[in-house]
Amino acid sequence: MARKLIIDTNLLLLLVIGSLEGGRFIRVSKRLKKFADADYQKVLAIIAEHDEVHITPYIATEISNLIDLTGLAYHSALAVAGQLFSMFRQVESDIHTDSCGEHFLRFGITDNSLIQLASDYFILTDDHRMLGPLFASQPANIIPYTLA
Repeated sequence: MARKLIIDTNLLLLLVIGSLEGGRFIRVSKRLKKFADADYQKVLAIIAEHDEVHITPYIATEISNLIDLTGLAYHSALAVAGQLFSMFRQVESDIHTDSCGEHFLRFGITDNSLIQLASDYFILTDDHRMLGPLFASQPANIIPYTLA
């Protein structure tokens, strides 16, 4: 059975922005200040341990909205995001299901969908506030990220 990975928003944003000019924009991004190039490399290594990378439309939307660079760097990051999105497999989503329940009210639609998908996919996340519901879904599939 294929090892299918979903990368949560912050770490996928790190992958996108970290791929530009040797990672120099990681420290420029307000959202990525806690990360360094070593974290970018660590995410790449985790990806290499899996057969397939999947993405939800919610995560793709968040990535395109959270790129906080300007000028050419912004356009380059969008281009990288588009390339990655085309390489990843899309997870089918159901907005009706994903916007229901207590986890939706606490975490929002993107994270609620990840909690529901955790039984079938490995989930790489640095969002430690949702680890409880993720582990309750399928502990063997959860990869809590810690800084390199």
